[in-house]
Formats: sequence, C-alpha cells, structure tokens
Amino acid sequence: MQEISEGKAKILTHDGVFYNPRMKFCRDFDMTVFSKIREEAGKKVDYLDALSGTGIRGIRACLEADYNSSFNDRSRKAVENIKENLRLNKIEAEVFNRDACILMREIPFLHIDIDPFGSPSEFLDSACIFPKYLSVTATDTAALCGSSPFSGLRKYASFALKTEYYPEVGVRVLIGRIFSESAKYDKAPQVLISFTKEHFYRVHIRFKRSPSSVKRAFKKFGYLFHCFKCSRRYISAITEETFSECDCGCRLTQMGPLWIGELHEAEFVKSLETPNEEIRKVVERIEGEADIPFYYDLHVTTRRLRISPPPIDSVIEGLEEAGFVATRTRFSGTSIKTNADIDELENILRNLKS
Repeated sequence: MQEISEGKAKILTHDGVFYNPRMKFCRDFDMTVFSKIREEAGKKVDYLDALSGTGIRGIRACLEADYNSSFNDRSRKAVENIKENLRLNKIEAEVFNRDACILMREIPFLHIDIDPFGSPSEFLDSACIFPKYLSVTATDTAALCGSSPFSGLRKYASFALKTEYYPEVGVRVLIGRIFSESAKYDKAPQVLISFTKEHFYRVHIRFKRSPSSVKRAFKKFGYLFHCFKCSRRYISAITEETFSECDCGCRLTQMGPLWIGELHEAEFVKSLETPNEEIRKVVERIEGEADIPFYYDLHVTTRRLRISPPPIDSVIEGLEEAGFVATRTRFSGTSIKTNADIDELENILRNLKS
C-alpha cells in the first residue's frame, strides 16, 4: 500500500488496483476542463468515472471542480479501495461495482468519463446515450494512428496507414468513432478540446442533440486521401466526391472514415484558466493553431528535399508573407499547419536555404 498526493487529493493505492502516475498531467488538465464545464453547466455536474481504478480522477473532480462524482469499477478490490479513498478525502459518493456499459445505459449522468487501459471502443455506444459531456482517453495508439491497420479496423471501423502526421490522424479517428456512435442517438459532437501526449489521446466533447445538428456534422466526417510520394493530402466529407489520383500523378491512399472538423472550440479554450506553466503552454499552442486538417513535419519535408530544416518561425513568417495561413501545431514541435500546397511550402523551404 502506498499513499499518494495528487492535486488536492490524497489516495491509498493497493496491489492489483490500477493507478497510473504517468497520467497525472492528463488529470491535471482535466481539472482545468472540468472547472470550465462546471461553470458552463451552472450547477453541480453529475459525473461518472466509469472505470475508476483508485478513484483519483473522480475524487479530484469533487475537490477541484465542484463535481458530484460517482464511481464504478468491475473489480471488487478497486471498489473497496475507492471507498477507502473517499473516506480519506471526506467525500460521500456512490460507488458501483457494475459492468460500465450496462450502468451507462441505466443512469443519465450529465458527464461521463471513459479512461480504460487500452481501447475505449467497447464503451462508446453506451457512453453516448445520455450525457451532454463526454471525456475519452485512448492508449491504443497503434490502432488509431495507422501502425496497426487491422486493429484500427476492428476497434474503430476506420482504416489508416502511418503518415508523418499520425498523432492527428489518431485523434480524428477516435472522434470520428464517437460521432458514428452518437449519431444513432441524434447527438452531434462539439469538440471542446483534444490533445495527445506520450502514449495517449484525450478528447472532451459536448453533445448537441438534434437530427439537424447530426446532418450538419456529417459534413465534418469523411475521408483523408494521402500521397506517400509527395505528401499531398486531400479531404472530403463522407457525402462528397472522393479522390483517386494525386496532382503528382501517383495513386492516393484513402483513409477513414474520420473526423475532419474542428479539434477544439475556440471560445471554450480561450476561457480556460490554466493553473501552471505546463498546462498553459499546451492551451496556448491549441488556441493559436489554425483550423486546418493535418500538418506538415518540416523535418520530413526537408529530408525529402535533402536540405537541413530552417527555424520553424522563419518558415511560418515566409508562408505568411506569401499570403498563406501558417501556425504551429499541438501535435509536434517540428511541424506546422498551413493552407499552402506542398509545392508552395517546398519553394519557401528552398528559398530560406538559398
């Protein structure tokens, strides 16, 4: 047994009950997001930590975001550990020892959190029925980003191969899968914020329930077409015409379906109160990122051109002077988002090195 302090919480951990210290940043970030959701809701948020482990996230939500948390875990040992940790933090809350999918279909929580060890795919259908807010973690990055295409097809019904911008592909496949589940219940996702770090993807979503919203959301759900020769990429909504051949003459690889819409809500992100420098930097990077699907990794591009990469700020400045939108991206420190074509980007890179 070990006592751990995290945020405003103190918990005891027992052998056989899952607690991941590497996810502390994620939980710190969650408290920033949850506090804003609590403010937006205008009342205490009925929240289910559906796969609780030690209960650390739900306990912190009570103490730091004024949430009304409930806890669930299929492990009897975990349930006893959660109850112990609730007593330690002087919190009264309901603790379930249930199958999460059944529980989520029975009780209408305002906010549900799915943070499994691995893929969240088996829980998404049930998690989309009642809540207005949904938070999801995925750690099966190989299935999402294209390293393991068959796993991606099995778990997310989406095909992807690994590209230079694979972390963004993974996030978009995950959101796309959430949408394909929520659409059945006339619910359209509004992505509040999403990001990747180390071994996980994390997305926070607000649902809008109406058939017309779902119809509009299908314009943000579609396919990516990638050229593995020149790195051009094209996108189209699932209802639109597809692409088969790149401008360079090579055949394109079709990936998806996936989310091709926004990866954050600008006003929501702008209003977040960041408690520390690490979270502030992530929020600022997200806030400043152009709403353009998929980025270019300058190291990959310059390697193909057989030149050394210039400073990223110089590339952004050069693109802006040429009349294009260009920003850094949340996904990679060596990459940019721009509406410039690959040929135009390569010309600017060559000019910067001449």
